Amino acid sequence: MKVTKENINSIQYIPGCKTSNDLDEAKNILESLLIDVEGINQILEDTGLQHKQIYINYIDEHSEYSPERTDPCPDYYGMFLLVFKNNEYKTVGCEMTIDELDTVICALYNFIEY
Repeated sequence: MKVTKENINSIQYIPGCKTSNDLDEAKNILESLLIDVEGINQILEDTGLQHKQIYINYIDEHSEYSPERTDPCPDYYGMFLLVFKNNEYKTVGCEMTIDELDTVICALYNFIEY
């Protein structure tokens, strides 16, 4: 699910959030990260790199179990991905918690801004 300001409140689970206060705080962080992503995308557009614009994707489905796997099947439900707008099958990095997402977006913003 593409995260937008309108659908943040529909997120009911974020790993590491044990109380409703933790979840509310994570949603506030997520809202701030959306502003940062808008800033990144604006800088990319201004420099002619709009094909590299990204968005935050929330993984709202459980991973499917495969009987062929011999190791435990990881479940990324509630985690986040940074996805390229022009190709939803290409991502920046891998599945992230809210804290990891915060760190990555901060690093990307600083890298692109300078």
